[in-house]
Amino acid sequence: MSKSLLTVVLVLFLATLTTSARAQRPADDWTALFERREGWLGADGIYSVDLNRDVKEASVHSDASPRTLFIFSDTIGGTTRSEGREYDRIAMTNHSFAILNSNEPAPEKTTFVWHKLGDARKPGERPDNIVEGRYWLQDGVRYGDRLWLTALLVGKGWKPDRVDALSFPLDPETLVPDFSRPRLDVNAPLSLRTDDAQIVMGAAICDDASDGCLYVFGYVDRFREFSRKDVVVARVPQDKLEAYDEWRFFNGHDWVADMNALFAREAALARGVSTEFSVSRIPGGQAAGKWLLVYTPGTISPNCAFRIGDAPYGPFGRERVFWRSNVPEELEHVQCYNAKAHPIFCDERGVLTSYNVNRLGDVAKKPAEYRPRFVWLDWETIENAVVKRPNEASTSP
Repeated sequence: MSKSLLTVVLVLFLATLTTSARAQRPADDWTALFERREGWLGADGIYSVDLNRDVKEASVHSDASPRTLFIFSDTIGGTTRSEGREYDRIAMTNHSFAILNSNEPAPEKTTFVWHKLGDARKPGERPDNIVEGRYWLQDGVRYGDRLWLTALLVGKGWKPDRVDALSFPLDPETLVPDFSRPRLDVNAPLSLRTDDAQIVMGAAICDDASDGCLYVFGYVDRFREFSRKDVVVARVPQDKLEAYDEWRFFNGHDWVADMNALFAREAALARGVSTEFSVSRIPGGQAAGKWLLVYTPGTISPNCAFRIGDAPYGPFGRERVFWRSNVPEELEHVQCYNAKAHPIFCDERGVLTSYNVNRLGDVAKKPAEYRPRFVWLDWETIENAVVKRPNEASTSP
């Protein structure tokens, strides 16, 4: 192939990628929900939990008012100035929550909890964490009369020292968690570490499989391979989430009782993902019955990507970028990370996804640098990935 022809092919290929990545719809109304002037001002690590869906009983209270819990990690709160464009007096806690009583991004129906209840300190003074310790929170589910989620106790270099199961009792009437009564369980099989790698479970939980199981996803952090993150999975009967001897881990071929099996290369469902991601069932269309993995390639990137799997444990197909954020161009030194889907929020055209932004290696200088961004991933894009193209070869994880 001549040099000029190669250049033309490369330009067309890049144009195709750009068109695919930009074809999605920004969810500006969802992004605006988290643009606030006082109190909770921004965070990362956003997960969403349908509080009307009890995974222990496999039941959904469809006639109940919508109740969605958002889960965050490091959080900035306080006051702003310049009509919310600049920080005024701020402090940071390591996790927070928000409750939305609507299916739409309604600020008047959203309540934020970003520090220990009753901690009435002055703006700018660091309040106490809701859960004592430097915990970053991961995915969760409503499990009977409690909220169950996983929590990373962060150590040096942003690596977890430990991963615990965390729960809060739910008010029987409102289903609001009682944040004054956290309960930590250090015995959950959520982390394992060697000199070469670490297993971190709980980065995503899939509760809509039809086989009576909950699927708890995590990653293997391969320290000696530029800290690459590879997706791994465990499963457990939905009514035995806390019976940890019932957990089974997928080694690439079989479900086994030994968590060490996840270190095997064959156990990886996908390679090079982010530390937070999502796996969810595709509800309809040509891709109905398949599974959607959404993540940020390599953890830090302006790209949001997805893969399609035949089952919650794969195999997952090739990586496809569906969105490229312009945040790094608009906000100097600010990067994007940890994309995921929020299947609670779908419309006839697609599923809501989010990604985090932050001034990595430093503290955010203004509110726009540290709050989630949202974009719709259209069903058409997902279906196009399912339709086999001529001579399209399958790829390994």
